[in-house]
Amino acid sequence: MLSLSRRTVRRSWPPYVGAFVALACGVALITTTVMLIAAVDVSSRRDGVSAAERLQLDDLSAMLGMMSGVSLFMAVFVVASTFGFVVAARQRELGLLRLVGATPRQVRRMVLGEAGVVAAIAVVAGSLLGTLATPAFVAFLNAKGLLAVDLTMPTPWLAWGVAAGCGGGVALLGSWRASRRAARVSPVAALREAGLERRRPSVLAMVVGTVCLAGPVVLFALADEISPLFALVTGILLPEVVVVGVVCFGRVVFPWLAGQLARPFARRDVAARLAGDHVRTGARVPAALAAPILAISAIAGSMIVTLSFTADWTTALDRAHLQAPLVVETGGDRAVAQRLTASDVRYADPRVGVGEHEVVDVRLAEQSRGLTAVRGDLGDLGDDRVAVTETYASDSGRGLGDVVPLHVDGQRVRAEVAAVVSDAPDLYADVLVPRALAGHRADRAVPDVVFVDPGGVDLDALLAGTDATVLTADAWIDGVDEQTRANNRLGLWVLLGPAGLYAAIAIVNAVLIGVSQRRTQLRTIALLGATDDQLRRTALWEAGLVGAAALLVGGVVTGSVAWLIRYATTRDVADVAMTVPWLPLAAIGAVCTALLAALVGSVAGRRAGPAGAPT
Repeated sequence: MLSLSRRTVRRSWPPYVGAFVALACGVALITTTVMLIAAVDVSSRRDGVSAAERLQLDDLSAMLGMMSGVSLFMAVFVVASTFGFVVAARQRELGLLRLVGATPRQVRRMVLGEAGVVAAIAVVAGSLLGTLATPAFVAFLNAKGLLAVDLTMPTPWLAWGVAAGCGGGVALLGSWRASRRAARVSPVAALREAGLERRRPSVLAMVVGTVCLAGPVVLFALADEISPLFALVTGILLPEVVVVGVVCFGRVVFPWLAGQLARPFARRDVAARLAGDHVRTGARVPAALAAPILAISAIAGSMIVTLSFTADWTTALDRAHLQAPLVVETGGDRAVAQRLTASDVRYADPRVGVGEHEVVDVRLAEQSRGLTAVRGDLGDLGDDRVAVTETYASDSGRGLGDVVPLHVDGQRVRAEVAAVVSDAPDLYADVLVPRALAGHRADRAVPDVVFVDPGGVDLDALLAGTDATVLTADAWIDGVDEQTRANNRLGLWVLLGPAGLYAAIAIVNAVLIGVSQRRTQLRTIALLGATDDQLRRTALWEAGLVGAAALLVGGVVTGSVAWLIRYATTRDVADVAMTVPWLPLAAIGAVCTALLAALVGSVAGRRAGPAGAPT
């Protein structure tokens, strides 16, 4: 059967192109990611790398890992739709194999073998592509200012091994359901000329779909108990779960919803009526077309909204906590903080970062940055006691009375958490230590900003000749917010670029295979008198209805995530602005619809000429 798998892929390769391209791109991405993560690990342990640079490298690794996860999630859709169509198109062939004595297990092994053949070729091509693309990607990161350290690139053997395992796993996972369906083909299928598509999901699909959709329902029912941080994390992870749940019922949901959308137009245009009837009676093609559009619209839309609302929340926290009327950016000039602290200003609170923690004067921070303990007492900070933010306590699981490991002057120190303070990410770090615990590095560190109440002192005259920039509190917060959103936009390009590529591959793959399977039906309609223009309009209506159904469900997912985040953040801070990124959200829908319509319109007319009779 494995030999038969190899010959089948070699002889009938066109249907497998989509899966090959998706797997090759995924393997290339994994290869690049693993090489960069290994390079970050090696480079961060070099002498001379500061703690801030090490933190930047760790953040880069996390972003690359998330990008790979989203892309592999999308790749599963492409492989699953490819092999689902392949099995559906080979019912008679599979029936003949059963008729001559092949067992269900052998048929299943043959389909999995075909996936293995495609994966093997894709792993080789993707590994080479990823190895060649890594230097170009590093140059891109350097150009965007995401790398402050020259990376030491490791040998590619580890990356190739990890990528090969991921590629093979995605191929087998995507083809697993199709192989089970192929094993259920009976010998009678060899004599069958036509058949109805099954719309009812399998028992396993119903169980998985119900579990995936029940989780979000419970989550929304408990919205009053959800913290803003948990809501933000949910905004990233929840859409994937919902997409899996909806896709499990896709053969029921999308044909019905697309048929409902067609009703207002059915009496006005015969092409719309024909398209509506087809999507209502179809199952596999509408579900396969809708799945990638739903995935990219729900995941990308939710991620865009989550990052935008996160920026709104942190900006609101900054405005609620910041008490100082002026903020002075030092520009790396040590003299700025020295002049301010030695002057007659009412107070000057320098923000001094040492590694992953910040040295804080509690009295000054309470005055200038509204530092407030929600649990414990800030007055208890001392030689071996620190404060942490609510976010840090939630992420690390270290709360009041727990021990936090610190690196002070090259030594590992264990400090007890004396207080948990409210979040204000732009005003202070997650771990706050008193100067007595900071070590000698605190004396050498240069503050990046100083929060100042000048009283009657003229700061322009005081700081003349330095690199300082004096800003009002509102202007500084606006600048930080703008920089945060710019970084978010760059991160979205890195995270969603590969996912968008996979969505496009999935759409192209589903359209090409779906139209090829409907060649007989299209020829029959052409013989009955339909023109090429009418066929194209019917195909465009069908594409538009299915795409609109998928975008509608994706919009509901995005809107639900937005509501959950908004509800959680407004309970935490009263005055939270709401910045809805309408342009990126609209661009997602427009690009998906335009790609689907253009592809369907061009392929349908070319594949469905009047020549030839139905078979």
